[in-house]
Amino acid sequence: MNRKKSGIMMLLVYTVMFALILGACSSNNGNGSGGEAAEPAGNQPSGQEEAGADTSPLGAYDPPITIDAVRYVGEEVKFPQGDDIESNVWSKLYKEMGINVNYKWIVTGSEQYDSKLNIAIASNDLPDFMQVNEIQLRQLADADQLADLTGAFDQYASDDLKAVMNIDANALSSATFDGKLLAIPSTQPVIGGSAPLLWVRQDWMEKLKLEAPKSMDDVVKIAEAFAKEGKYGIALTKDIGSNASSIGLFNGYGGYPRIWVEDGSGGLQYGSIQPEMKEALVKLQEMYKAKLIDPEFGVKDTVKVFESITSNQIGMIIGPSWYPAWPFWDMVKENDAVDWVSYPIPSVDGGEATVQMPFSVSHYYVMKKDYSNPEVIVKLANLYYEKLYSEQAEFDTYGQVVTADESIGVNKYSLVEVVNPNKDLIRQEELEKALENGSDADISSAETKIMFKEFQGFLDGSNPAGWSGYKASGPEGSMKQLRTLNDNHKVLSNGFVGAPTETMAEKKATLDRMEEETFTKIIIGEAPIEAFDKFVADWKKLGGDTITEEVNEWKAGK
Repeated sequence: MNRKKSGIMMLLVYTVMFALILGACSSNNGNGSGGEAAEPAGNQPSGQEEAGADTSPLGAYDPPITIDAVRYVGEEVKFPQGDDIESNVWSKLYKEMGINVNYKWIVTGSEQYDSKLNIAIASNDLPDFMQVNEIQLRQLADADQLADLTGAFDQYASDDLKAVMNIDANALSSATFDGKLLAIPSTQPVIGGSAPLLWVRQDWMEKLKLEAPKSMDDVVKIAEAFAKEGKYGIALTKDIGSNASSIGLFNGYGGYPRIWVEDGSGGLQYGSIQPEMKEALVKLQEMYKAKLIDPEFGVKDTVKVFESITSNQIGMIIGPSWYPAWPFWDMVKENDAVDWVSYPIPSVDGGEATVQMPFSVSHYYVMKKDYSNPEVIVKLANLYYEKLYSEQAEFDTYGQVVTADESIGVNKYSLVEVVNPNKDLIRQEELEKALENGSDADISSAETKIMFKEFQGFLDGSNPAGWSGYKASGPEGSMKQLRTLNDNHKVLSNGFVGAPTETMAEKKATLDRMEEETFTKIIIGEAPIEAFDKFVADWKKLGGDTITEEVNEWKAGK
């Protein structure tokens, strides 16, 4: 053996001996609370041998480990009788894998969650596991509070998980800081889940003999016709510029809030400060003054707006393809004369507007730095995809449970969600072909096969609850419209998909708040339209110009 090889062998021997000594000395109990545990290295599966875990992607822990976690439960989440967020099919599955989840706190709704998590971050009262947004991720990364998942992902991520994370090449890079993977991105089907469409009460349209909208002027005319009937024409929520209800209206006038768009010279510029946004605000101010918009929109979140919709006060709303499931189905099951129909958002000049969609990563999952088994987060992601979308999927157990009265999305109980960003487009295309052929032989997922059966029941009258799925993913449904928009290059992605820049992490929340307050005041008439120009100047001065420089440095370095 030559000297170089001999040196490498000795180094390996010493490394193994050192690891054994550390393992013998450690008193960590496997839940991150041990007093003398060595800090795990980022590029190795720390704690696995110590915890007695199977080292395969879905290997169980023996003895079990405990994760302290926090989470929120959305208003739309329902439970089968006897279940709750702490006891359900997913919590039982975790226990089978030797993973005990201990919730430090649970709240309702994402806004309350972000607020409470921000307090936990500021006070350094972190759980082992967290769901974070991009700004929180950057804050925790800068404070060196997160476990390095680089080695854990390389070794434990299943082939399916790795394939999903590679569909959007920017997913993992957005969670990587200084070469270290610090989070598992929650990839989502952004076209179906977020790209906006115009939803209209078609039964009202027919009653008033109104035609389908072909321009933004037509949208205003429909709103005026509904208002004459004592209704509000179109819905808005309080989060102007970040909710689909307003995003779609801005898109109709050529504005693209909260995303970065091409500047025509090879760089990126912030959509919210462009002249088209001012034009849209003028129109919204006019609509508000004419009482086409609920005067209380400035204090209503999505749930409150949905209450106005289900009580028949509003006839139009802009939103994603899944609105038939909630809130529209709540209306239709009570009164089958109610009919909501989606249209591509028209442009100000006529024809279909180009609509925006966010980055395919909606949020991130992280582990606290001193937790002894950070690889568990990768195993949870493996498990989610395995049970819902792999060839061995059990979607009717872990994805959607159908009862006599309703369909319950039990997938929402999982700690993590990782989804193929193109899932909704693939599903709609497969369902359309299956309905045409009368066979599910070419359907690729268990979820889609279940939906195919639901559609057959809806069409033959035996499954009225299939209305919502059919409206969204049927041959003429909302997803078909989004598929067509995507095929025709009428969907615009955010030009910046990197980890938040340094100035974003420091100032974006303040700038976003200033944007929302200014836009709201303009719409309700508390500020003149010229306030938009002042907002643009202030945005640039208070950090926007620096952020723009950082964003373009990122683009140049891609």
